[in-house]
Amino acid sequence: MPIEPTQKENWLKEFSLNGFVVFRNFLPLEFVDALAAELAPLLEAEYAKACKDGFASGRNVGRLALHLEQYAQLLGGALADDRYQRNPVIEELVDAVLGEGCWKRGWTNVEANWKGSNFMGWHSDQKPEDTPDPDGPHEVIRVTFNIPLVDFTWQTGAMEMLPGSHHLPRSFGAVDGVDNIYPYLLRLNRGDAIFRDGNILHRGTPNLTDRVRPMLDQTYKKLTAKEP
Repeated sequence: MPIEPTQKENWLKEFSLNGFVVFRNFLPLEFVDALAAELAPLLEAEYAKACKDGFASGRNVGRLALHLEQYAQLLGGALADDRYQRNPVIEELVDAVLGEGCWKRGWTNVEANWKGSNFMGWHSDQKPEDTPDPDGPHEVIRVTFNIPLVDFTWQTGAMEMLPGSHHLPRSFGAVDGVDNIYPYLLRLNRGDAIFRDGNILHRGTPNLTDRVRPMLDQTYKKLTAKEP
């Protein structure tokens, strides 16, 4: 069922202004809980392995990003559900932002952090090699649909955004040396979701609790002239 036109227009304006949209009560709690339950054994095993090797294959201590395509296909449960990997509302917005028929699905991941994790550095997810002109005006190349599987608070390791930073050229890259930064902490409940521009500057915050903080990603990338 198509998005109601006024709602769609408002979401796209919010996306253009801030670089992200927050959807409240977007997914049923039973579905979110099923996603979390399916991931729990994988996260527990990968965390134990990472603790033994000092998070050598992780982003940094206390943080992991895991590809889920094969795991989801094997289980065939909530992780393979179209509400996550092919959400019709999200993909209607992807059509509007990247162009209908002009994109492909990218990573299907879980990003998780545990107690002991620190602040990440501010970063864009958009790769320089995917950017037509890294020094030129911003063009939306990549977008991400995120599903938090626990409530996002200052304690649980919520993600912070710099609203409007997606308009910066990709070559800007980071904010090293900038003294005054005013981030927005995403306070989200289970059932909420995020749709964001891949170029927005963001970072993970420390998880101060004894529970893992998992967040699902489904990315979308604009096709280039070289891609089918």
